[in-house]
Amino acid sequence: KPVIGPTGKTRNKVVSVLLSLTNQLRRSSFTHTIECRSRARVPIINCSTRTGFEGDIAIGGHNGVDTSTYARSQVNRFNSFAPIILIMKALMNQQGLDKPFTGGLGSYKLYVLVAYHIETHIANGGNDRPSEILISLLYRFGCVGSRRDKLTTNLVRLGNSGEMITCDGGMCELTPVFRLPDCVEMFRECHERLTDRCLLIDDCSGAHHCSYLSSIIDCHSLREAREASKRRARLCDNIITRPTPLNHPGKVSAGRRISHVFTRNGSISAASKPDNNKRKNINNSPGYKRSKPDTAKRGPRGGLVPLNRTDLSARKSLGAEAAVMQRGMKQRKNKKKQARDKELTRFASRNSI
Repeated sequence: KPVIGPTGKTRNKVVSVLLSLTNQLRRSSFTHTIECRSRARVPIINCSTRTGFEGDIAIGGHNGVDTSTYARSQVNRFNSFAPIILIMKALMNQQGLDKPFTGGLGSYKLYVLVAYHIETHIANGGNDRPSEILISLLYRFGCVGSRRDKLTTNLVRLGNSGEMITCDGGMCELTPVFRLPDCVEMFRECHERLTDRCLLIDDCSGAHHCSYLSSIIDCHSLREAREASKRRARLCDNIITRPTPLNHPGKVSAGRRISHVFTRNGSISAASKPDNNKRKNINNSPGYKRSKPDTAKRGPRGGLVPLNRTDLSARKSLGAEAAVMQRGMKQRKNKKKQARDKELTRFASRNSI
């Protein structure tokens, strides 16, 4: 069984580089979300941009098959590979089964499964047509037929036994996919819906133009996602050219304003020297309003201290016996405080009405 991902000292170096790269990407104005998955079999950085693009970054130590090279080779082999992949990716994305980190089926495993099915389907006498490949793929991986049917492949059994599906140098290991039963159930449900839609269109005898894929893919949400991607793409040039200020709330905290900035040699830098004339002009402008000094009382942590504490005044107004009763009737969660006030609790329970 081949080892996937870096190991030993190579893995430590890869994780160290990915962590430092994560810190650099978080300072960029073009990134939206950054997550370093250092404990994955192949450590990656999952990032999404402000234009809606999402991708993974891997650095060195990846001794598996290159996903892009494998997908390009399968596109050259089969005519229906690219359309089927697009349909399956949209379908699994809407069902939340496309993320390997959450137990779904990743892109590389999906490429191997589709290529394996097309190769097997053509070897059994089938044609390389997208419609035929799609319905037969859902039939095979949905386990629609019987257990002894050679046209079906039980993915759950292969995942439990640790067997791998291979095709044209690509290997698909289904053991890490812990949501594999959900994927099989989705394939079965999609096959039933496509079959019902075919029967419905045959009964209508072509009077109504119905879409086959609309029975398994939510076209409304797909259209909204495309429109959102277009809107984000239009902002791409503005995002790149617009600089991000250092005191941006999403990057760093501006903190308290500093009047003087000193360099290493002890002199005040020219950019940070206070301009008294400019300050006088601002103060004399008609729209300028001087803020009042902060005279409120604050605690040691900077919180505001209220002028009146009704709870403290009510506590001081109680007598000694009432204060002891109130303390003994508290429902404390701390065990040390429970042991400390054990006698007070017993006294309160005896004297309470």
